[in-house]
Amino acid sequence: MFQKVKSPTEIVVGTSILAGRHQNPYEYGLTGLAVATKNMGQDLLNPPSVEGWHTGKEWINSGALVKRVNFVSDTMSDVTLPGVKKIISRVSEGSATMSPEMLVERCLELMGPLPVKDKTREELIDHAMEYGDIGWDKNSYEDSAKKAAEVLALIASTREYQFG
Repeated sequence: MFQKVKSPTEIVVGTSILAGRHQNPYEYGLTGLAVATKNMGQDLLNPPSVEGWHTGKEWINSGALVKRVNFVSDTMSDVTLPGVKKIISRVSEGSATMSPEMLVERCLELMGPLPVKDKTREELIDHAMEYGDIGWDKNSYEDSAKKAAEVLALIASTREYQFG
């Protein structure tokens, strides 16, 4: 685990499936997904040579890394996507209120489960601490869902998510 950098196609397809974009790909634009992989360095159906694409650290450079992080962050923070809605619904199950630590733990569990290093977990919790405890009643659900989606986006931006 975490020995290989995910290719742009793996990032785009995996994140799209997690977010539920695969349920109606035309609504979100297949061309847009292909352009996203191209912008990250993997032009589908147009390999650089007959060998195909190289794998590993070649996928990570300053330009591609920014595009990778932006893609996963934009996708996982979109609370209108069916997969993101489903994850947030599962995060909120059984809790009237939730501590920042519990929010991060549930999000990590539902995004994989995704094991992360202690330092990554601490940084995610530190960010979630800005919200304090969040409520899941009908008056605060929408605001809490946005906060949970922000945590999902941060998790998708981590090194651990980018490696497979």
